Amino acid sequence: MITQTSNSRFKEKINQSISQLELDLKGKVVLTEAASGPYCVTPIIAAVAGAQVYAYAKDTKYGRVVDIFQYHHEQLKNFPEIKIEYIEELTPSVLQEIDIITNSGHLRPLDEEKLKFLNKGAVISLMYEKWEFRSSDVDIEYARVHNIPIGAVNERHAQVGVFEYLGDMAIRLILDAGLCLENNKFILICNNDFGPFIAQKITPLCKELGVIDLRRNQKNYRKDMKWLSEFPNVEISKDFLDCDGIILATYPFEEKWLAQNAQLNLADIQQKCNDPVILRFCGDVDTAFLDQQCSRYYPANVSSGHMGVIPSDVGYDPVIRLQTGGLKVGG
Repeated sequence: MITQTSNSRFKEKINQSISQLELDLKGKVVLTEAASGPYCVTPIIAAVAGAQVYAYAKDTKYGRVVDIFQYHHEQLKNFPEIKIEYIEELTPSVLQEIDIITNSGHLRPLDEEKLKFLNKGAVISLMYEKWEFRSSDVDIEYARVHNIPIGAVNERHAQVGVFEYLGDMAIRLILDAGLCLENNKFILICNNDFGPFIAQKITPLCKELGVIDLRRNQKNYRKDMKWLSEFPNVEISKDFLDCDGIILATYPFEEKWLAQNAQLNLADIQQKCNDPVILRFCGDVDTAFLDQQCSRYYPANVSSGHMGVIPSDVGYDPVIRLQTGGLKVGG
């Protein structure tokens, strides 16, 4: 079986992303995670860009350190010119060397126990946009008091373009839920900048897309979608009674948007639609409440504050672009 990481295109795309963003990390020491799957690219990108790199991993429910490190060693066969130091302990001596630390999975939370050892001038790179910040990722107050800069990537920058993949992610979510777009109707409920990017891909592929969003975002949507109401009011016309799915893309991610006494009224949705699947793009829901109300939803399990579908679900391309952009912020 041919995988993305076993062919020359993988290396080519990393080099291309580094070149486009003019990422130069020579003389920098980077601490990031060693992850499996598409997120394995982060330490590789940093090393190819010239940094001295530490990649940290710990045993989790998703895998053992020994297996993760072996996975990385396989990927590095494509990059014989670089060196990465893989570690499973964050010692003070390592932390004192760091110029750039990412908020990547295995390193979370970046709390006082980690941040207190950073050298003066060290930077925290967030691998997402500023408005997506989660307090569970970084002790922002400690960083502020101790003058540790925190930078977030602009995912809409022309040379990053991660938002362009939001539509692909929505399509993946729909298909994984057992639905299809052809000849089916969907409703998008959104209150952030994701909506127009999702609609751009979804609208021409489905029978009809109805949108509930903030009024200020209406001008950014395609003309061939149907505006239903202003968020959080749930007004759904009769022609969407037979919609197959409702794409929920709401922020803050950790707020419960479908729950008892939540901003969005589940009863209105159930009354105006005939048993659609709630497609959890982002935004928490109270699954116990949904079960009680006999509402269908997908995925079944999403960690609070996280998305139900992520860039890596549609391949390496958006992750390479995102992680390169995040490292550029720190560099």
